[in-house]
Amino acid sequence: MNPITSEHLDIEPMPDKFPDDLCLIVGAGHFGKRAARILKETSDSPILIIDKDKDRIESIEPLHTEKIVSDGVNFLVKNIQSLNPSSVIVPAIPVHLASEWLKIFLEEHGWEIQPIRVPEEIIQLLPHTWQGTGGTLLISYTDFLCPDDCPEPSDHCPMTGETRSEPLHELLNRLSIPLHQIHVIRSRQLAPGLGGYKAEDLTNLFSKVSQGEGKWLVGTACKCHGALTGVEVIRRAHGTWGAA
Repeated sequence: MNPITSEHLDIEPMPDKFPDDLCLIVGAGHFGKRAARILKETSDSPILIIDKDKDRIESIEPLHTEKIVSDGVNFLVKNIQSLNPSSVIVPAIPVHLASEWLKIFLEEHGWEIQPIRVPEEIIQLLPHTWQGTGGTLLISYTDFLCPDDCPEPSDHCPMTGETRSEPLHELLNRLSIPLHQIHVIRSRQLAPGLGGYKAEDLTNLFSKVSQGEGKWLVGTACKCHGALTGVEVIRRAHGTWGAA
């Protein structure tokens, strides 16, 4: 493949295939820059950072970090099948990346999508919640700002010492409500305070949701924090969809 260089500040041309061990950071704001810095210090994997703001992209230190100016969600829609399934994606934009990607990817594969609210019956079963952008429900075991370097222990909060019966991603995955299905992607810690998931987690999400019409609650969560977005797959528009 042709190498992506820090001078390629454009979406075109794109390689047919990315490095197998690529780490893709979506967003070049505060959290994206922090992710790039940490990953450069802790990993030998090539790093590609995506942002639609050229000034933010150009402010990233060039050393060992390739950069492309593009909307992050649309970039993933166009290039998900060129990524190795094990490539790591680090969400660093102020939207629920997995659900926004899913909506567009489903529509491009012949489905009509409508947003739905997370039912109140579900919200009552969750710890602290508040509304995010685009109808996404944000969820957390804490009601305070966690330290950037939290090690995410499995059984307790390192700030309060409070014990927890189960990680948040497990709690969300076992939720049940009539006429709704739930699928939650687990965000795994890459370094203290930094999480991500694999490209195959997105394609598996698409494969599951695209099996038929219905209402879905799509989530992403680590052990302590998460996001949940409601979508309704209404009908297949024309033709058939292919496997991702």
